[in-house]
Amino acid sequence: RRLREIIDDMIDVSLLDNDMLQMNFQPVWINQLLAMIKRDVTKPLRERNQTLEIVPFDGIDQMTFGDAERLFQAFRNLVTNAIKYTPDGGRITIDGRLLSGFVEVTVADTGIGIDLEDQDRIFEKFGRVGSVTLHSSGKVKFKGGGPGLGLPITKGIIKSHGGAIWVESEGYDEEKCPGTIFHVLLPIRQEPPDQSVAEIFRPLTEMNSQRLAKK
Repeated sequence: RRLREIIDDMIDVSLLDNDMLQMNFQPVWINQLLAMIKRDVTKPLRERNQTLEIVPFDGIDQMTFGDAERLFQAFRNLVTNAIKYTPDGGRITIDGRLLSGFVEVTVADTGIGIDLEDQDRIFEKFGRVGSVTLHSSGKVKFKGGGPGLGLPITKGIIKSHGGAIWVESEGYDEEKCPGTIFHVLLPIRQEPPDQSVAEIFRPLTEMNSQRLAKK
């Protein structure tokens, strides 16, 4: 199964690279999407003795048009990543806020953090940080190894929705565990988007994400 997932990820990356990843836009409720993800990661959370809290933030009941399956994949990648890089007994929190025309969702953990110089590289293909020889294999084992495709795929899916993603962390420290926060900005759509129009407004979304990241 793990090999199948890696192959699927490589196919997704190839499709994203060639702008061929198709999105099936349908009504998606943020609260239902996040609840599905929480149920899906129940077992790894139990194995790692971790907790996942979904805060009932302003905007969690929002409906938007999106590809439910792909958004599930994107947010599950973020939660799985948080599980992997948070020590046993740690906490993961999904929060957010409603903005003008957008909903921002954050995935925060009490994990080991990410060095400042690596915070852009993790979104690149095969951009996982650290030495492969120092990491165990496994999808949710502490610091478990992987091909480094999950976050690039997540970024591609979010951008295909006209959204943006960025990361916030004070740095990498296995002793102090400064934690990491991933921010996802999704446009609120009342109808399926016209892809050509989405391309026109994408710079606005990226500008908003850069402004929010500085706050």
